[in-house]
Amino acid sequence: MIRWVSSFSLLAKADETVWFLSRDDYSTGAAGAFAWNEYEQLSLQAATTDDEAAAVSRFWTRHLPLLLSVRNGYEYLAVRDDGAVVHGAEPEFEEAVIVFSHFEDLLTHIISWPARLDHVIDGLLFDSISIPHTRPGH
Repeated sequence: MIRWVSSFSLLAKADETVWFLSRDDYSTGAAGAFAWNEYEQLSLQAATTDDEAAAVSRFWTRHLPLLLSVRNGYEYLAVRDDGAVVHGAEPEFEEAVIVFSHFEDLLTHIISWPARLDHVIDGLLFDSISIPHTRPGH
């Protein structure tokens, strides 16, 4: 994944409401409206007990954000420490679900789009109005 995030400086939708984090984004000196760990920070601020804050920290220790979205609320993709890609959203960022078993599967899905038009990734990356008709006669 390090090689991949080092291969671009900006990879975002044209309206910049959805973007992949680049190597520069993980730098503490990178300027921008959102920090790479913005959703972790929001969850820590919302924690009302030390136990909740500890649970948030444990979650984010195992998950590295890869993509952030502010288009339809706050959402993200993260790579878990075992290589799985998870999707999470507000208000409970830590209630993430696995969307791919491996990071490479995410890249394969993006390359082969529109193979699965109902996938959560398509909702994040591709506007539904731009999905071409794939059935004969449409």
